[in-house]
Amino acid sequence: MLNKKNYNYQLDYRRKKLFNTKEWYRRKRLAVLSLLGNKCVMCGIDDFRVLQIDHIQGGGYKDKKSRTEAYWTTVINSVLKKENKYQLLCANCNWIKRFENNEVRKK
Repeated sequence: MLNKKNYNYQLDYRRKKLFNTKEWYRRKRLAVLSLLGNKCVMCGIDDFRVLQIDHIQGGGYKDKKSRTEAYWTTVINSVLKKENKYQLLCANCNWIKRFENNEVRKK
């Protein structure tokens, strides 16, 4: 049976873990955005809230699904090696590209 002290400890632990996970994700994302130039390659918008990492040749869903834990490390290493697999697009330009290249997933 959980007493109040033990319950509060577990709740605090969950909150700290969630905060640390979100902070880790934010730092990795900002690092990748910085490496890719911090602006959309099509329209030039530089608001980090709307920027998305786009796979130039498509296949991003499969790539991200296969490497969820190491995804950010893979992206960072690829950008540093100048493999030209990724680019930054704003959400609008990304959806336009996906539509024009018929990259929209079918369920």
